[in-house]
Amino acid sequence: MNKINKFLMGCSVVLLAGCASDDFMGDISDAGKAGTATFTITTGDSEIGVITRSGKNDSKAISDLIWLVSDTEGNIIDHHYGRLENDFSRLTLEGLKYGDYNLIFLATLEGSDNASIESPRNFTEPWLAIAEEGKPLDGYYCYKKVPFSVGQDSTNVDVILEHSASKVCVDVDIPTESLWRHIKRVSVNFNEEVPSAMDAGGSYIGSAHVADYDIYNPDGDFSFTTFPSETPVSGYVEIESTLDDAENFIERYEFSDLKLEAGKIAHINIHYRHPERETGLLYVATNEQWRFDIRTMLLADEPREVFYNNSERGFYTTAPLQIWMRDDGKLAVRYYSPYTLKDVRVKARFNKISSEWVDFALIEEVNPFMEAFFDLPITHKDCVFDGESGRKIKVPAMPNLSPADVTIKFEWDKDDAFMNKVAQIKYNWYIRFSPYGADAGHASWRHMTPLLCRFGIGLAYDMTYMFSSPEFPEEFKNWEGKLIDNDRIITLEEIQTRLGRHAGLLMGRVEGVLGLGGGQTFGMTTDRYTDFFPDATPVGGNTFNGARQTVFHEFAHCLDYSHNGNMTYGQAWTVLCAKVLVELGWADKLPVSRRSDITRLPMESSTLQSEQ
Repeated sequence: MNKINKFLMGCSVVLLAGCASDDFMGDISDAGKAGTATFTITTGDSEIGVITRSGKNDSKAISDLIWLVSDTEGNIIDHHYGRLENDFSRLTLEGLKYGDYNLIFLATLEGSDNASIESPRNFTEPWLAIAEEGKPLDGYYCYKKVPFSVGQDSTNVDVILEHSASKVCVDVDIPTESLWRHIKRVSVNFNEEVPSAMDAGGSYIGSAHVADYDIYNPDGDFSFTTFPSETPVSGYVEIESTLDDAENFIERYEFSDLKLEAGKIAHINIHYRHPERETGLLYVATNEQWRFDIRTMLLADEPREVFYNNSERGFYTTAPLQIWMRDDGKLAVRYYSPYTLKDVRVKARFNKISSEWVDFALIEEVNPFMEAFFDLPITHKDCVFDGESGRKIKVPAMPNLSPADVTIKFEWDKDDAFMNKVAQIKYNWYIRFSPYGADAGHASWRHMTPLLCRFGIGLAYDMTYMFSSPEFPEEFKNWEGKLIDNDRIITLEEIQTRLGRHAGLLMGRVEGVLGLGGGQTFGMTTDRYTDFFPDATPVGGNTFNGARQTVFHEFAHCLDYSHNGNMTYGQAWTVLCAKVLVELGWADKLPVSRRSDITRLPMESSTLQSEQ
């Protein structure tokens, strides 16, 4: 059993087992009399942060609270009863003889493996101590000493806990977010010793070194806590980094006059040095994405004014990945896909400076339905770019960078399964979303939801891929001369011509009817969107279900076919399309063969909304 548990069992919180001494405290006339003291515990704030019992609003929550009672000489005493509320808001002591005492608290906010809580017998002995030489406290603790008296009247005391450590932050100034990926280790060294413990009386005692203490955190919070020091300290920070060729190097940054005060933050400011700091390459490492303005499209709470806005949400089925320069000089990325795309490389040509293509950006991973707007190094400083010829091309800072200044092109992982399937799509449809008459009291039109928009995106890829596949004309041979519209036989050539000139789909949602379609108008009920996908049918089952019948029925109207024939009703065209689609999906040949590839993605709400 560790020291903390032993201590808690011995003297804290519930029905303590010790007995009070018979010969201390109180006048002779009060001998044997005992009273009650109640302490209302509140928490203050400091530079380090607000202390609370709940941990809300980025504050630090109390996770444990221990306490001791001493006489006026500072000797720890036992007593009969102590009751601490579960939320640490109140402590009630009973069975103390009339007299004067001290109550001391030690609260843990965020514990540390490098901290040890001892069992002091008086104020001069350590209570909270550093457990390992070379390391600081590196935890968050609070302390308070409260003198109080027990007498005939009940005792009520307000207690405000206070931070007992100083926080040290190493603030690294980096000229571009891309360079963060190079940092692998950040270690701190103090030249002077700092206290190694806090005694039960609240004094800082002992001495300890802080040597080669690694504070690297992938979240970028390079900080730790230490006991306060009466005098400022000096020292140095070492940062181990990598170059793009994976070679490591270490840079040392010295500091001085660092004041370590309880409840306050001491800052070590560093101007990061790196041989590649002049590079203009925007490098977005996977584990550094949180540093950039990266979002996810079509989450459950995305406003309608966004997903109905064609300039915000719209794409071509042959181009899931959109990368362009914005008027404000940022590099914009949108990716309409439920799959992760790796190693996206952007090349650029500065039209007024050089005709050579240079390495402009590298994004290690583009996440499903990702939207991002990247600040570019070239808008802040002079930059050096690697040209395709192997030359280094220097470009002066362009704070007013505009789309006219740069021509870009991009590529991605050549083995990406989704993009390789998309590359086989022949029909370049423009896909976007509309409320139609949902706000005007229309009998059938209802609002889309972000999740249904995602299903619509998958549906569009699968339809265009299916019509582009060699399996489609092969199956069409079985229907030669059998497809009819207005007493005309429909040929494969006619279908392919109409598919080729079809502009796209403006998707919406309906209720009361199964679907509405014609031209680019394309409305489906919720279940038609979801049950369209091949995995809605068990392998080997009937490929023709209600959802596919409706989808291909309405799409026949989009191709300008009528009800007069079997291009809509009659189980001909719709059966043909459903068969090819589902068999391609069973063979995992479609861009989105499984609806579960959409539903597995975080939505912040996985429930399909059915708004009226």
